[in-house]
Amino acid sequence: MRPPTKKQYIREQKTICGKNYAEVDFCWISEKEHRAGTRGRKRFASSLAQQGRNAERARRTLVQLLNTNFDEQGFSLTLTYEDIYLPGGDDAAWLDVQNYLQRIRRWLKKQKWQSAGKLKWVCVTENQEADPAHGLKEVRYHHHMVLQVDGLTPEQRAALRDALENQWSTGTNRYREPLGTVNADRLQPEHDSLEGLAKYLLKSPRRKKRWHASRGLERPAYPRPNDTHWTPRKLADACTTLVDDAGFWERRYPGYRFLGAVPSFCEERAEWRMYIKLRRKRR
Repeated sequence: MRPPTKKQYIREQKTICGKNYAEVDFCWISEKEHRAGTRGRKRFASSLAQQGRNAERARRTLVQLLNTNFDEQGFSLTLTYEDIYLPGGDDAAWLDVQNYLQRIRRWLKKQKWQSAGKLKWVCVTENQEADPAHGLKEVRYHHHMVLQVDGLTPEQRAALRDALENQWSTGTNRYREPLGTVNADRLQPEHDSLEGLAKYLLKSPRRKKRWHASRGLERPAYPRPNDTHWTPRKLADACTTLVDDAGFWERRYPGYRFLGAVPSFCEERAEWRMYIKLRRKRR
């Protein structure tokens, strides 16, 4: 007598990032995960961001965080150092960022803008020691930052942009000197996504990087998953013959424009996985 076959489930988990961007994961799950209650399903959805911990997962996590909290109202900054102020280590570099953010907060408080929201930011500090044996050149300490204050008028955003470039300094009053250069550019989402910026922030994965982010950033939302629509065969077809079929995916997710799909195949377990990227259609 043949043993009973174990039932297989493919989970379809949607991740909502802000008003305009979404991703959908398709992955294999166990029967225990399928039978889990609401709390267990939420834990599974949140754990998607912890799986793998490789460069691809780090990039996706940053894409989701940026798209949930930042849009064309924000700024992308690169902060560099003059030789005299180059920090001697990670702690000193992070202290410079803290002082900079404190200056920005004080400047915002003086403006007394009634409609201004809370200052929110994400910062990636980057450096690299020279290693000629592996072909690595020295990369001086510098910071990449995404920063935004909601509720500002165009005139107020222009004033904030000037302040962002002026407050990267040390000292007070006439003794104040710039720590280095600052380039503050307005965020320009491509197809309502900041994926390009996330890729730039995480370029050169061999370099040493440190992440920091403001408290209270909004996290992506995870609607209730669907475990019954997809089968292993359907997922395999989607990962091969339907992977670029925008019409199929837009019928599946009405109200969204299909941006692309990223399939992968695990040789060891003979399993397909995939996630797709969507943006909400404009009226």
